[in-house]
This record gives sequence, C-alpha cells and structure tokens, in this order.
Amino acid sequence: MLTHSDDQQLPTLRELAAPIFRHKRAGILTVVVAFTAAAAAVLTFPTQYESEMKILVKHERAEQIMSAEPQAPQQGRPEVSEEELNSEVELLKSADLLEQVAVAVGLLPARQGQTAAGQAQPSSGDTITAARVITRLRNDLKIAPVKKTTLITVSYRSPDAARTVRVLDELARLYLEKHLFLHRAAGAYQFFTDQTERYRTELTAARTRLNEYARREQVVSADVEKDSALQKLAEFEASLQQARAANADADRRIAALEAQSAITPARQTTQIGTSENAELVRELKSKVLELEVKKAEMLRKFTPTYPPVVQIDQELAQAHAAMERAEQAPLTEQTTDQNPTHQWIRSELARVRSERAAAFARSAALAESVRTYREKARHLDEKASAQQDLRQAVKSAEENYQLYARKQEEARISDALDRIRIANVAVADRPTVPPLPANSGRIWILALAAVLALMFGTAVTFVIDYLSPHLHTPRDVEQALKIPVLASLSVRD
Repeated sequence: MLTHSDDQQLPTLRELAAPIFRHKRAGILTVVVAFTAAAAAVLTFPTQYESEMKILVKHERAEQIMSAEPQAPQQGRPEVSEEELNSEVELLKSADLLEQVAVAVGLLPARQGQTAAGQAQPSSGDTITAARVITRLRNDLKIAPVKKTTLITVSYRSPDAARTVRVLDELARLYLEKHLFLHRAAGAYQFFTDQTERYRTELTAARTRLNEYARREQVVSADVEKDSALQKLAEFEASLQQARAANADADRRIAALEAQSAITPARQTTQIGTSENAELVRELKSKVLELEVKKAEMLRKFTPTYPPVVQIDQELAQAHAAMERAEQAPLTEQTTDQNPTHQWIRSELARVRSERAAAFARSAALAESVRTYREKARHLDEKASAQQDLRQAVKSAEENYQLYARKQEEARISDALDRIRIANVAVADRPTVPPLPANSGRIWILALAAVLALMFGTAVTFVIDYLSPHLHTPRDVEQALKIPVLASLSVRD
C-alpha cells in the first residue's frame, strides 16, 4: 500500500502500542523480575506489630511561679496552645528520654549511676552503638499531635508484639517523670522553709525592740498621745485667742468708760419747784398802801406839787414797780442728788478693770499651757516617728513571714502533688498488645506490586524503543533524515 506522508496526522493507538509489541520479551522479563523482587521483599520482610497510646495535655494543675509577690501568678491558660503540644512532642522525642527507654527495655546495657530523673544510664564505652539504637528507636516511634485536639498520638512498631507495649509503657512512665522534673522548682520547699524561719526570728526581734522602746520611753501609743496633745493644744490656743480678744475688748471698754466718766457729772438735779414771793409782795403791797394813805393825808393839807407829796409819788411808783417785778419773777427751788449714770460708769469701769486683770492672768496661764503642750507634741512626734519605724519593721517582718509561710505551704503542696504524680499530662489511652501484625495486608501489597511492575515493564519497552537505532514508521524516517516521506510500503507477514 502506497500512502503520502502528512505532517499534521496524529499517531494512532496502534502506533502508540507498537513499541510494546516490538519489545514484548524485554517488557515481560522486566515485569517478571520487578514483581518477583517486590514479592520476595514483601514475603521476606519480618512481621511488624504496632501499638499505640494517646497522651492528654491539660491545664487542670496550674504551674506555680516562684516569686516574692503575695499572690504569685499561675502559669496556665484555659486552652492548651499549639506551642505547648509541640513542646511535649519534642520532649517525647528527646535523646536522653529515648536513651533511658532503651536501657529500661534492654536495648542498651545499663551501668551504675542515675540521672536526675532516677534512671540508669547506658555504658559510655560504645557510644556509636548507643547512638544507632536511639536513632532506630526514634525512627520506629511515631509521635504527632492530633489535629484540633489536645491529644498526642505515640505509636511504636516492632517484630515483638510484647516489646511494643513495654517500650510505650516505659516511655510514658519516664516521660511523666521528666515532665514533673522539668516543671517543678527544685529545692523550693527547703528554700521557703529556711526563709520562713529567718523571718520568724526577725519578727520576734522586731517585736522585742518595739516593747523595749515603749517601756523605756513610757509611751504606749505615741501617735494616739500626740493626737490627744495636739487636740489639747488646739483647745488651749483657741482659749488663748479668746482671752487675748477679751483683753483687747476690756481695754477698749475701759477707754470708753473713762471718756464717758469725764463728761458725766457726779450730781444731777432731781427736783425743781417754782412759787410766788408772797412775803415780798405782801410787804410791797403794805408799803404801797402806807404810801397811798400818807399821800392822801398830805393832799388834804398840801398841793400835789408840794415836794414831799412829789417824793411820796416817786416812792409809790417805785413800790408799784417792785411789786410788779416780784409778781413777774416767781421764786425757783432746785433739789440735786448723786448721778446714777456716773455711779454706773464708775462701777462698770471697776468691774471691767478687774475682768481685764483676770483676763491678762488667764492669758498668761494659757500661753504657758500652749507652750507646754507644743513642746509635748514635739517630743511625742519624735517618739511617734521612732515608734512608727519600729512598728513598720514589725509589720515588714510579719508580712515577709506570712508571705514565706504561704509560699512554704504552696511548695509543700506542689511537692506532694509531684510525689503522687499529679501533672498536666496524662496517658489517655494506654498501649495494648496488638493481636494482628501491622503489615497483615500482604495480598494488597502484592497486587500493588504487580500493577507497579506492569507499569515499569511498559515504561522499559518505550525506553528501549526510543534508544533503538531502527526505523519502524514513516514518522521515524522523517525525524531521522529531516526529509519528507513521499510514500511508504507496508509489508504484512
């Protein structure tokens, strides 16, 4: 059959499968060899048993932080963080822990001596062997946290089913001991016990000094006595101010009374009486009557111009004038007595002067009392300061004693919890002896090996065909010679 070459024609399924048929012997041989090797490896591989345990990380017991605070903060959160889980995983993988496990289960020889956790150490003569055993143990262990939980899964594979359980049990036991050892404050209880005794002694000495000072200075409570003295001092100062004010008021009143006394008369008119001068008027009337009678007698004898008559007229006119004056100017009588205002001013002045003298004496006494209490308050203030220092020393020693006594009790409780193995980690699922081997699905492994061998044999045929120098198709000719194929001839057997 004669055909034309077409560069755009895709290879057919027959062309793709052609290398398999051309090199089928090599492919079949490869498949048989690969499957035989895999089957031999699977069948000769020792039976492996796998045991598993789960460790729960929790926060039921808060870690005490050793500090001088009365209320020491506790290292703990309501949720376990990923960092804490990873820390516990790394602790399970630690070389010293695996070394102790290897010694405990007999994978390494032991020597005399113990670690801080109390386990025997392997002999240091063959460190290479020990390193290999520890590396193999670490490879056989699978330790990983379970997602979205606070659990850590620990599994171990071994040809010996009993050994898997023994290794996990020893790992759990030694891990709990190491966890407790790392999270406890070594020597804390003894330290706080020593400090408690020390501050008890200081407290006793401070109380003794305070009592001796009170007995020596004859003061019970200097603060209270000082407050009492200050209160009395304030009262006396107020009284002194009042006394001085009374003195100033007395001086002012004395000056006012003296000025008033100077202008106030000692006596005053108590009664004024007015009456006519009857005797004088009567005498004057009598004289007028006598003159008129005499004038009448002389007029009978003489003329009015007669000098004696004229003289009688003049005397009569004078008598009438005197009588009129006596009638117009009545007689006035006045009665005087001692002035009571002047007497009151004198008595009030005497009283104020006596009160002023008493006030001055009281002011002097109050000033002396103020000086005495001020001095007393100053001395009591000095004693109060000294007594306060002693009381502060007693209080400080007492607070320190109570603090370290409380810390001692906390350390004692922590040690007790450590002794009974109460920790924030626990084995949630203990390992058990596995009834079946972990590699029991060998049929499925052989089936998978057959599929992989078949795929490997097919790949080998394509590789051989690619490396073969023979040309089998027009496409091979075009690719090898870089010239188009005009026609090809297919020869059938």
